[in-house]
Amino acid sequence: MCESPNLIRSLVVANILAGINPGLGVYQHIRNTASYSSVKPTFHKELHTNVSAVIGQTTHLLCTVENIGDRTVSWIRKSDLHVLASGTHTFTRDRRISSLHLPNSESWSLQIKYTQLKDGGEYQCQVNTEPKISLPFHLFVEEAKAEIQGKDREVIVKQGSSLELRCLVNKGEGVHESTAVFWYLNSRVLDWMGQTGPGKGAKVMEKNGHKFESILRINKARLEHDGIYTCGPTLGKEDTVRVHVIDGEKPAAMQSNQAVSTPFPTEMTGLVSLVCIHFARSF
Repeated sequence: MCESPNLIRSLVVANILAGINPGLGVYQHIRNTASYSSVKPTFHKELHTNVSAVIGQTTHLLCTVENIGDRTVSWIRKSDLHVLASGTHTFTRDRRISSLHLPNSESWSLQIKYTQLKDGGEYQCQVNTEPKISLPFHLFVEEAKAEIQGKDREVIVKQGSSLELRCLVNKGEGVHESTAVFWYLNSRVLDWMGQTGPGKGAKVMEKNGHKFESILRINKARLEHDGIYTCGPTLGKEDTVRVHVIDGEKPAAMQSNQAVSTPFPTEMTGLVSLVCIHFARSF
């Protein structure tokens, strides 16, 4: 007597939930079951198996299986052979990880929220055929980096003229709400509206796309706007640029250093006096 596919699938899930350690290996858990499908499942040919992500974003590994029939799709982390999910059931204590699937869809997605560097590596999308078929996915995770546009690390602007600094942050996808960029002048945070503090008169505008863009604009630069500007994203590495505000031809930093007269050494004064006396007596 043949058991129904739903019953067999339920028994497999029940065995896993009963306390089987998912670290023992993939083949001990995802058992092959009798299939009523006459067509062999295959992976979609145009899948993106190399996925890049930045720290903090929500990452999706999308696996599409054609002619899945009554088979089950599972996700395995290759580094420790941990069965992360089977069907829509998740088998990990890491709440950031879940399996997404819409009814009657051929796609299964492994979702990783708040992606971290440790999440990088190989994952396998596996179908419990006989023999099993699997497709490797490679996840590359990096830290987002801010980049102030322009080749020069030092910018010179005349007092009273405009200054604009553009900062791009490659933030990946799925972190729109958590991404923010702060501007600093000589390590002091700038008021975004330019009403108070060292950046008075400066305004910040933002553009949200695949790359997060923050624009710092000063319509009339003053001497106090001179200094080191830093573009610091909440998730990622910062970037800096040195701005010189000049009044005429010299930067403000140079103008503040006024010439100071150097006193004549006391020892030299005495020596000159003796020379003068000796010279006078010789006549």
